[in-house]
Amino acid sequence: MSLQRIRDAAHREEGGVLVLWAILTPGMIFLFLLVVDVGNWYVHKRHLQMQADAAALAGGAHFGDCFSPDAAIAGGANLAIRNAATAYAGNGASTYNFQVGGGSSRVTTLFNSKTFARGTYVDPDVDVGDPCQTKNLMFDVKQTEADVPYVLAGLVNALVPGASTVVPAINARARVQLKKATILQGSLPLAVPDVDPKYVTATFVNEATGAAIGFPMPLTKGVAAGGLNYWSGSAPVAVPAETNVGVRIGLGGQSATCAAANGTGGTGFVCYDYENLGIGLASIRGVGAAGTPEKPTPRVWVTTTCAPSGGPFFSPENAAPATTCSASVQAAMESATPIVVSGIQSFEAELNGGGLNKVSAPMTNAGAYWTSGYAFNVPAEGGPVSVKLTWKYKDAKGKATTSVYDQVQRVYAGVEESSGPVKELALTTSTGTSGAPYALDAGTHTIGVTVGIEGSLNLSEITKTVMLRLTGGSRTSAVRCDGSGANEFRDAIVYGCKTPYQINKAGYCPDPAPPAGPATCVDVEPGGDVGPTQQALNDRFAGCPPNNWPTYDVASDPRVVKLMLTDFSALGGSGLSQVPITNFAAFYVTGWTGSKCANNAPPPQVVKKGGIWGHFIKYIAPDPFSDGTEGCDPTAVTPCIVALVK
Repeated sequence: MSLQRIRDAAHREEGGVLVLWAILTPGMIFLFLLVVDVGNWYVHKRHLQMQADAAALAGGAHFGDCFSPDAAIAGGANLAIRNAATAYAGNGASTYNFQVGGGSSRVTTLFNSKTFARGTYVDPDVDVGDPCQTKNLMFDVKQTEADVPYVLAGLVNALVPGASTVVPAINARARVQLKKATILQGSLPLAVPDVDPKYVTATFVNEATGAAIGFPMPLTKGVAAGGLNYWSGSAPVAVPAETNVGVRIGLGGQSATCAAANGTGGTGFVCYDYENLGIGLASIRGVGAAGTPEKPTPRVWVTTTCAPSGGPFFSPENAAPATTCSASVQAAMESATPIVVSGIQSFEAELNGGGLNKVSAPMTNAGAYWTSGYAFNVPAEGGPVSVKLTWKYKDAKGKATTSVYDQVQRVYAGVEESSGPVKELALTTSTGTSGAPYALDAGTHTIGVTVGIEGSLNLSEITKTVMLRLTGGSRTSAVRCDGSGANEFRDAIVYGCKTPYQINKAGYCPDPAPPAGPATCVDVEPGGDVGPTQQALNDRFAGCPPNNWPTYDVASDPRVVKLMLTDFSALGGSGLSQVPITNFAAFYVTGWTGSKCANNAPPPQVVKKGGIWGHFIKYIAPDPFSDGTEGCDPTAVTPCIVALVK
């Protein structure tokens, strides 16, 4: 090939490169612009998301203010949440997290809004309104950075005059929501008994044998009143003649019978009278055939002035503020042949038990029946008090006869160790005979039962001072959360339980279906010694921290402690080695026995050994050791955690 031809070919290739360069250069410039400004968009987007997360968490940290017992704090809670979120949102009004590139002035922050400041997106599940009042207790943050300029805006404008040189909007969102804490770490080694049964039953028993009469009657929960939860039901009951039928009340996480053969109840269930397996908290006297004037058949019933029902069962709640309850014995003496009034030598009622030591009173004729009048003062918390009648009669021939009717009825003065959380018990029936429903002819009768049970722990009376018992007495609530040693127990008081636990949904141990993760049952601590316990409390609250009630801060006040809750029956001295963790709670400690702190509040009642007193509170705080997926119940004592859900 000649030199000229080679030169001509070279010129032709150079022209092709120039053409190719002319074609590729705009694309390469566009790609360069795209890489630079997409990277810029990503940096702004990522930082905006960080700002949204920080704002949501900062605001959520003040969710506990919604439940403060201090009206001023609770009233300003929504503002506190918004102000904290704004401080971390990175907009023009913020203190921290300013947007990159000097973009803070372009950032708009909206709280609990369905839309962003720019854009057409509509959030379908946000609760609009103030955080404390939202249905699902949520705080939603929506961030918009508007008109974010391109990094190479000048080049864009030079290449495409009049083209947009800003990103119209970059959006980011975050949401926190309160969730029920189902796993908790750091509680005191306490399993505080709570009365929140799933089942309540009435078992009718033949008190002569302790055997059940028919099946347990299931009771249905009704409306709470006066601090008590009411359960009621009705069923036909076969009442035998000349026999007392005891009404035994059972409650727990599952249903069972309360016959004597079942003892105090069984796994996940407890029966009352707890200590006397053959009797109930109320007694129905089965009336047989009429007797003779010398030995008539008694139809006996008892009324009291303090029990709301007028029935024979009462508790300190019924009698307050009195320490005794006046009781009256009534009896209709039934004979197949007429009783000659002049033949009655004497008729006397005697009450024995409950600290009365055989107190007697004459019975006087009231026409259709005899009565002692309200002559008996039965001490509160005495337990069962039996009724005995003595009838002395002289027939027409002058023959004197004494008939004694022992344990024909009962007054029951409720006491914690025997009648437990049962505070009221009333029976009803449509039978219209004298003394019904506590005295009934032998045969089948439909009997209604209404039980008032001590209310479960709640926040309705948050200002009420409550006494907890750590050690000492029959209902101690100490547990071995970190092991069986004395040092472990002491350290758990001082520092809180290192071992996490979770809620036992069955309500009894062993848990029939334990979930994965932390245990749902905890060993009891039967040997908690009062002295070391009090010393450990003094070590935990060393220096006598200020008593800030009710203006405490959950996150920083050392008097705020976490507690485990368990079934009321679990700590009744029944020999159980484990108790179920049925819930968690938080407590503000205002005092404890053995303390020298002058700033402690006085105890609410007579101080018992190992006592701690204070107030149940609604615990709301971010907690890295807790877990929960269920929604938070604002009325329950269960602590709630602040969870970042979006």
